[in-house]
Amino acid sequence: MPDDSLSPKEVSCNGRERILDQAERLFRTQGYNTVTMRDIAREAGIRQASLYYHFSSKEQLFVGVTERMFERHRTGLQQAIQDAGGELQTQLHAVSTWFLSQPPIHFLSMFHTDMPLLGEENIKRLSACAEQSIFEPIRQVFTEAQERTEIRDDVRPKMLTGFFLSCLESIPYVTKLPDTASGEVIVNEIISVLLNGIKPQQ
Repeated sequence: MPDDSLSPKEVSCNGRERILDQAERLFRTQGYNTVTMRDIAREAGIRQASLYYHFSSKEQLFVGVTERMFERHRTGLQQAIQDAGGELQTQLHAVSTWFLSQPPIHFLSMFHTDMPLLGEENIKRLSACAEQSIFEPIRQVFTEAQERTEIRDDVRPKMLTGFFLSCLESIPYVTKLPDTASGEVIVNEIISVLLNGIKPQQ
């Protein structure tokens, strides 16, 4: 239950993080349009006045939540890629392991359902953030692999990045189907198909 004894100014930094944590969970599971500030305040255990002390609107809170999520992915991806060494297959496994360790992003619903409800400046802001934090590190992996001649020079790293991210995005859905392999097994299949194709090996 909300703690009515707390005034807005008494909500600590930990309280702000709790707000962001609960808001991220609600936005991810229910969508931006469905969630209300009242819902978030209730889940965070604070009064709505305390919530508005930190975030003046639901849109501002959504932007804060999404930027924090993208920054978490940026640092996690960069570290995973760095630790993986300089081979494409190992790097792709590291990227996949990172994504599987995190709650799903739900790119399609975010970009096609949630973000169109935001103001134009915030749409641009979050789109740029997604590009820099998630798309660009993976594109760089494919670009460098192409420079090392690990992959053909007639395929575009941007296309490969979009394809790979789409495959990773589908894993949480696929693993819920009956008689489906684990996420790790599916990742191995995705990377094998990406690097070797689907035709029988000669």
